[in-house]
Amino acid sequence: MKIHTTLTATMLFGGRLLAHDLSESEHRHSHAPSWNEMQGRLAQAKPQTAPVEPTAKSPAPAQAAAFAAFSPSVKTRSDDRYLYIENNGIPAHNLMVGITAWQQQVPLPQPYFGENAWRLPLHPVPAREPANIRDRFLRGAIAIAANGIPIFNPQNNRGEISANIGELDQWGGHCGRADDYHYHAAPLHLQTTLGPKLPIAYALDGYPIFGLTEPDGAEPKGLDALHGHTTPALGYHYHASKQYPFVNGGFHGEVSEVEGQVDPQPRATSLRPALPQLRGARISGFTTSADGKTRTLSYQIESRSGSVRYTDQGKGAWAFVFTAPDGSTSQQTYQARPEGSRPPRGEAPAERSPSNEPRPPRGENRPTAPASTPSVEMDALKKPLAGFVLTSPSIPDPKQLPIEFTGDGAGLSPPLAWSGAPAGTKSFVILMDHLTPDATIKTYWTLWDIPATATSLPKNVQNLGKLGLTSRGRIGYEPPHSKGPGAKTYAITLYALSAPPTITAAPGEVTREQVLAAIKDKVLASATLPVTYTRNGDAPQAPAPQTPPSPRAEQATPQAGAATGLVKAAASDLISGSIYADNWFALYLNGRLVAVDSIEFLPHNVVKLEILPEYPMTLAVIAHDNADPKTGLEYGDHVGDGGFILRFADGTVTDATWKAKAIERGPIGGNLTAPRVENDPRPAGWQLPGFDDSQWESAHVFTREQVNPKQAFQESDFTGASFIWSANLGTDNTVLFRKRIEKPGWTPRWTALPAGPVPSP
Repeated sequence: MKIHTTLTATMLFGGRLLAHDLSESEHRHSHAPSWNEMQGRLAQAKPQTAPVEPTAKSPAPAQAAAFAAFSPSVKTRSDDRYLYIENNGIPAHNLMVGITAWQQQVPLPQPYFGENAWRLPLHPVPAREPANIRDRFLRGAIAIAANGIPIFNPQNNRGEISANIGELDQWGGHCGRADDYHYHAAPLHLQTTLGPKLPIAYALDGYPIFGLTEPDGAEPKGLDALHGHTTPALGYHYHASKQYPFVNGGFHGEVSEVEGQVDPQPRATSLRPALPQLRGARISGFTTSADGKTRTLSYQIESRSGSVRYTDQGKGAWAFVFTAPDGSTSQQTYQARPEGSRPPRGEAPAERSPSNEPRPPRGENRPTAPASTPSVEMDALKKPLAGFVLTSPSIPDPKQLPIEFTGDGAGLSPPLAWSGAPAGTKSFVILMDHLTPDATIKTYWTLWDIPATATSLPKNVQNLGKLGLTSRGRIGYEPPHSKGPGAKTYAITLYALSAPPTITAAPGEVTREQVLAAIKDKVLASATLPVTYTRNGDAPQAPAPQTPPSPRAEQATPQAGAATGLVKAAASDLISGSIYADNWFALYLNGRLVAVDSIEFLPHNVVKLEILPEYPMTLAVIAHDNADPKTGLEYGDHVGDGGFILRFADGTVTDATWKAKAIERGPIGGNLTAPRVENDPRPAGWQLPGFDDSQWESAHVFTREQVNPKQAFQESDFTGASFIWSANLGTDNTVLFRKRIEKPGWTPRWTALPAGPVPSP
């Protein structure tokens, strides 16, 4: 029996929509209009004065009812297969307020019209095997709200739940890198307009998403792992929730997955380059002028205020005014690309030259270097020269990067050697980067001011040249740890310069883009060493420690058509947790990276997460206190402190039974006059269940007064947990922790497991 035959005459549900690139750059669609086309359609669109009404010739499908409640800003049309939804991507409610992890995006209208409209299938078809969105469909939207705003996976592209790390506003949304507004959580506020009898959204598979209750106000019963169920009145439908999965936890119906996202989908149009996260900023206000042309986003960094004001100039032009917390201002006008200049499907738009980019608002905190798209100018800086060669004594041919120099090993920087530098060389620069499939450049190493007398770098180089930031905002070498299997190529480029670069920023605040801008007129020659790294055993690597199989590995993965008798994990099987670190941490569960503190410095924050338990469960943590890599000093002039605390709902807490090992220390002896540091490599496989930590010391417990946690800690429940660190809270700057949690006799309630390995973020 087809699913739509079970529905009432007034409720016929269906829906499929867009997917989103959770590098959050742009949606993909081969027929997307240009910005000029979009502006013309916005200008020509006549407001609809009444909701869509059925006519004898073309009756409106029942799915249109929810969208009609937001007319005239949302328009619908249909054929025999799909309902099409058109709007400009800007909701009627306020926006952005409350975000604390902000990458300087602002809401701009998007061209969701005509061939680029959203579409929902009118007759959803149950899938042979439902698809869970946990760690899947991270590049795409999973639903469309009744007000025409897309809803994306609650997880971002790193696998973190956006709602838990300060990325979302009070309405559950934020902007992507294309300045496109969308939700990552259920827009429950829409029920004020819709009431309980209409769905607040439709999933991409065509099934509706209701609020927290049934239309009659009853509590939903018997929800499956996708947070849906079947009732006689409505057939299959999902329910929203206030915790993960927030909306539909997957797709009960058929969807087409292409490149990690649901296909087809509309495309958002990027007008300006994406900027880095502004550390310490909290969005405090958002206003729109009476004529709708000017919008102002206000933010605060500690007690100081900044803003971004942008005005529609017409014909695809937007004028931006940036006011930094120190009172300085800068202006930039962005013009839409001419019609016909859109990159082909699958390619990212070229970034503007650094000289044409606005100066980001300044804050007191260290910036995160942006992941940028390549520009012609940057490519032109490379000047290969015959005889100028870059090699490494530790990298074999073919140039496979040994695990020692990756995030799966010790994470050391590789040794390098070069010869044939051109005459007149006065300085060298090293950059290591990776071009992602969506044409984004990720930076792993920025090393400048290398003296002209140097002809090599030792392994794990120290005190030679000046270290800049990686794309994740870390100072120094960021060992590759790319998500997913398959070979990844990294380019290590050596630039020979006619003069040392002039860079006024402190070394720990210098980004790749700043270095490139400083050397663009000084490059005599360049030499590039391409290296590849393949994870998950797809190419020969150093052998990893043997570990006992986890319950996930010991259970058979269900095969297609073998659904009978399977028991799915439900939301009630998850256990919640809270983690606070001074200043940063990453958490591994049975060897898989499951949580990363998205704020590496200020403000101090609590990370909340949910996990599906897998006992025996090995937790491994790397925690890092803010410290200068050369002196070990915090804020440049004094000894800092650390502190790590964790509490899970299953009773797991941090205490003296955890194991601890300090790997970075300084200033040695607390010497502030001549400070120095000592660094040990991370032991290979330290995060894996089978690792031998018997020689590690027990964690030391410290009082709340000794750690002095900030407000975020005080607002969370850490009952029963203790702050832990290694022996020296002040001078041990990076510490590894391990704890094995046993649950004798425990067996999972569920038998349905995802096929294949769970990818690390």
